[in-house]
Amino acid sequence: MPGLTIEAKGVGNADGQLEAAKIKFHPDAFAVEVAMEQQVAANQAASSKAQTTADQGVANADKAQSTADQGLSTAQAAGAAAAKDAAAAKTVNQRVSDLADYTTLAETQVYFRQNGSSLDAKAKADLDQLVSSTSSATGYVIEIAGYASSDGGTKYNQKLSDERAISAVHYLIENGNVPMQRIVVPAGYGATHPAAENTDRKGRALNRRVEVKFLVNKGLHESSQVAAVSF
Repeated sequence: MPGLTIEAKGVGNADGQLEAAKIKFHPDAFAVEVAMEQQVAANQAASSKAQTTADQGVANADKAQSTADQGLSTAQAAGAAAAKDAAAAKTVNQRVSDLADYTTLAETQVYFRQNGSSLDAKAKADLDQLVSSTSSATGYVIEIAGYASSDGGTKYNQKLSDERAISAVHYLIENGNVPMQRIVVPAGYGATHPAAENTDRKGRALNRRVEVKFLVNKGLHESSQVAAVSF
């Protein structure tokens, strides 16, 4: 499943494949991925239905054109209907293909104390403001990325950045009433992609963060009137 991180333990078989004896994954991440897969499947189904309608309209137009006694006016009417259905199919197909094409509508960063993954009052207020400013938007997803400073080791920082991202997810779902399917599987990036140098206390504090981006799908939200904002 794309985007779902799993940990598998097992041994290799004679065919060079892994025979897993144990598979682990985060339940929250799995639930979000299932919801996103269902959303994509629903859009693809709508596209297929529209395409079938368009094909039938074109066939009807051809039949009308080849039957002389139906007259030119009948053929023109059928052709117009086919063109309309084809345009509808094209629109739906474009929206499906645009599912990976997003525009950042709003974003914010929240910060954490050293070795901590709990949101403080200011972080919660910033997330509340983000949700409030985008309450009228539709066709959106929320991307959440966690980071750490270089204070700890690689594995520790990875785990800490994951926990920080999950804290933001839980708050948005439980307190911001954000639907789970709107949140892309959160990711922790450890101490990579620092926002500032890790050479002093101020820089390390800026790197202990979670970045939250409110992304609007261009295909599903072409008429959004919400201005892009950053907190």
